[in-house]
Amino acid sequence: MKILQLTRDYIRNGGIGSYVQDLTALLEAAHHEVAVICSEGAAGDGPAIVERIAGFDEFAHPNARANRERALALAASFEPDIVLVHAMDDFELERLLRRHHAVARFVHNHLYCSSGIDHDRSSLSPCLKPHGRACVIGFLTRRCWRIRDPRTAALFHRRAAAAVAGLRASEVVFAASAYVRGRIVRQGVAPERVVLAPYFTGVPGLPDGSLQLRPDGHTLLFAGRVAPEKGLEHLLRSLRHLSGRWRLVVNGDGPDLARVTALARRLRLLDRIEFTGWSSRQQLLRCYEAADVVVVPSVWPEPFGLVGIEAMAYGKPVVAFRSGGIPEWLVHGETGFLVENGDVAEVGQRIGELLADPQLRLRMARAARDRVWREFSPAQHLAAVDRGLSLAVERAPRVGRSYQMLSAGVACEKGSR
Repeated sequence: MKILQLTRDYIRNGGIGSYVQDLTALLEAAHHEVAVICSEGAAGDGPAIVERIAGFDEFAHPNARANRERALALAASFEPDIVLVHAMDDFELERLLRRHHAVARFVHNHLYCSSGIDHDRSSLSPCLKPHGRACVIGFLTRRCWRIRDPRTAALFHRRAAAAVAGLRASEVVFAASAYVRGRIVRQGVAPERVVLAPYFTGVPGLPDGSLQLRPDGHTLLFAGRVAPEKGLEHLLRSLRHLSGRWRLVVNGDGPDLARVTALARRLRLLDRIEFTGWSSRQQLLRCYEAADVVVVPSVWPEPFGLVGIEAMAYGKPVVAFRSGGIPEWLVHGETGFLVENGDVAEVGQRIGELLADPQLRLRMARAARDRVWREFSPAQHLAAVDRGLSLAVERAPRVGRSYQMLSAGVACEKGSR
């Protein structure tokens, strides 16, 4: 097939950008022809056509009409069989593309949630409601919104409503976890249109004989975006409960970095923490290889947690909060430890158990690597994506409208306003 992907990030600055790059390589290896329209990114090593339109992915962007015209023109020149939308919030562009093509959407985050975090900040419990009036109540009571300005909140609320409408109109919606699949169905999307496609990892992993005991293991790794929902603050607080020798590597960056750095200083932990910022892919893989335990302290309902299966591919036990889709890949007591959300004392206790017991680390390392190879391989993911894309093409209405008419329609809308 000829597959056009739309995404905000086509750069390794987080889970979505990394995933889209890896998926593109996987699709090309399977002899699909791929083009990518992104807001941030550049051409990679593969043959994919990559076009950059700054800000094209944003909801209510000041230059939205011109961006749509350019995106439609690029789509016209590529003539895809299917459009696969990732992190892209211009739902009007998605609607216009749907008039001529089959469109599938991969839900990587909680785009159906007005606040974007899909959980109650006070209790750390996940949201179980569909988008609607309850979101307004959440804003008024400050339970799930960080945004204080009512005008900004209204914009985010409209964006989530547009996202839900787009999901309901999509021929196929992909979800990486059963948790997110359930949240999508709760928004009114027909269950038969939601395809489960758990993420895969393409990291090289380790040969059978390379899992060895490291009696002096003491290196912890946090990899990802430094934002409140990712829980780095909770990890730092858990380290107060950890005795003995340890060091923490923080591979990532984000809006919460200054605050958690200040917290580490107040807790007198800063001299045992290395903040590397975003690193190259190879540097990140070296961090996995050097780590003894990987911690995923996300307190929001993590849509999946790609870092977890990457760590497991390297034979690293994982300690994580029981949130969102994490329990679908992390088996408590077998490949790591699941801790009740927000219980920082137990996180510290479980990390301490692993650092103190090299035989336990080795047993979990073997189980973790075996589970990744068995459940989260590139071949399994490709099969699920192929199945969903073929289903979307079959379900798409046959529309005879030409791209010239579509572009003209956008121009008419522009002129009439």
